[in-house]
Amino acid sequence: MAGIYIHVPFCSRFCNYCDFYSVKQTGRIGAYVESLLCEIEQRRDFFNNCNAKPTTLYIGGGTPSLLSNEQISRITEKVCSCFNIHSPQQFREFTVEVNPDDVTSDYLSALHLTGVNRLSMGIQSFDDDDLRWMNRRHDSAMAKEAYSTARHCGFDNISLDLIFGYNLLSEDKWIRNVETMISLKPEHISSYQLGIEKNTKLGAQFASGEYIPLPEDRSYLQYSILQRMLAGAGYIQYEISNFALPGFEAIHNSSYWDYSPYLGLGPSAHSFDGNKRSWNCSNIGKYISALQCGDSCSESELLTLNDKFNERVMLSLRKAEGLDIKAIKEMFPADDYNLFVRQLKFSLEKGLVIEDGNKIKIPSDKLFISDGIIRDLFI
Repeated sequence: MAGIYIHVPFCSRFCNYCDFYSVKQTGRIGAYVESLLCEIEQRRDFFNNCNAKPTTLYIGGGTPSLLSNEQISRITEKVCSCFNIHSPQQFREFTVEVNPDDVTSDYLSALHLTGVNRLSMGIQSFDDDDLRWMNRRHDSAMAKEAYSTARHCGFDNISLDLIFGYNLLSEDKWIRNVETMISLKPEHISSYQLGIEKNTKLGAQFASGEYIPLPEDRSYLQYSILQRMLAGAGYIQYEISNFALPGFEAIHNSSYWDYSPYLGLGPSAHSFDGNKRSWNCSNIGKYISALQCGDSCSESELLTLNDKFNERVMLSLRKAEGLDIKAIKEMFPADDYNLFVRQLKFSLEKGLVIEDGNKIKIPSDKLFISDGIIRDLFI
């Protein structure tokens, strides 16, 4: 399995918490698309080195729904042409991220005809005061209407996002958010704890003392509420932040956690071929200039065996199914494996991880503190 990710780095407004690379220079969308088409052509041999063929396509951002249907169609046709894919319908999963306020019936119908079979919609909250604080462009009513429009346009695989763990969010409000989400019955739900990143408005407010984070015990409580309510509604937690109805786990994102190859296109996008990780420059001007001249603006690093071991541990333990101990024993040197086993013994004794056949897993009630658990297992 392998995937292609395309980063669309444009937003008409910045959310106060987001540090994904994006710019407000929407007048450069046309030049970006032309440069992106050049990059797709340049990298058409990427998967030859991995002995793989892409099975998923994900267009994210930024705000991909700022692109016209014609622009998305041109990008899709170029991808299919360069990677020997007969039609977009051959992708097992073709996802486009959309903002609720960009959604119209005509737009979504055209996406569906293009071959998009999955939508990811950034709701974040169903509370209008919180949405204004986040600097989102939509309100709760618009979000629900956009979701309904997507259903009427034929989309039967929709992922919605929610954010928890910020100081405006009470437990009662969070329960109402989750109840509203469940009532819509999306096939997939992603939910993330609000992070405070340096180069964001929220980061500046935190640095100045204007924003005081929610205590960790309350964030943990909200995460536990989410787990309990979604499990009761039939959703399966298959990764730290992701829940799905049976059979609707995200195929594209799962390829990241399975250590499969992926190609990232567009400014700031990352790629991985099994041995090397590369990334494009996070600068729209440099990206456009370089690609128009037939160059690239990427850097790369060759992963060491130690890097690969730690990444395999980290990515596997993010998933509910856990880490296959037998597999890593066969894949890595005995010294590395034995060091890992010695560190693992302590975590098992503390109940931070559990054994299940050949698998090591983080218990559901410990997933909230998984970063620390995983870090202690690195070699």
